[in-house]
Amino acid sequence: MHKIAAELRHRELTQEIYNIGDEVVEYIEHLIEAIEDWDDELALDCLAELGDIVDDARVDSGRCVGELIGLRQALVSGVRGGTISAAASADNSLEEPKQLSARALEARFPISGPPVIVHELAAALRARTAGVADYLREMVEYVLAQTEAVARNLDMVSLPHLYNRAGQSVLIAVQAWRHSVVEAHPAYVRTMRGNNPPSFLDERARIAEIVARVAAKKEAARQADATA
Repeated sequence: MHKIAAELRHRELTQEIYNIGDEVVEYIEHLIEAIEDWDDELALDCLAELGDIVDDARVDSGRCVGELIGLRQALVSGVRGGTISAAASADNSLEEPKQLSARALEARFPISGPPVIVHELAAALRARTAGVADYLREMVEYVLAQTEAVARNLDMVSLPHLYNRAGQSVLIAVQAWRHSVVEAHPAYVRTMRGNNPPSFLDERARIAEIVARVAAKKEAARQADATA
């Protein structure tokens, strides 16, 4: 491959790594919004979507890293060398968030009783929900930091393994929320649902509306051509 072409491809693949990480955290953020709206059904849908995204990310990141390794070896060796560092510095100091189980969540925000005091129950359930959302935000920061570290230094961590672990940790945290909040106190969850509508749903509706308008224009043009 010509040197300039190799450098362009290197930049494309590096950007693709960032894009893969961005997409994974975008769907974790959807989960955060669903949980903060106390919407169990939407959270399950978001969890399923995240699973698909993680599966794609594992495959795509492995492909990108494999090709980047070959490009960097070519660009730092022989007559093609001197344009890209073989191991650029990267900050990998951010620790992986410890998995948040239902037992840990209940121990951190206990509910006393019986008898159960209503306002204490409500406060504990709100704290558990906020705790899970905060944990998922920590996971977002961790995934972004690790993705950037690999974009700078391909030997830092395995991205396929990173996304797999992140997906599993998110699943455990969401299951903890469902077990200790949704399933344990469904009546309270119903009263809270809908008070904090997820913004990503508005964006999806806006995109769907645009797609529908474009499709309608194409169909109108097709029919006009057919009758001309």
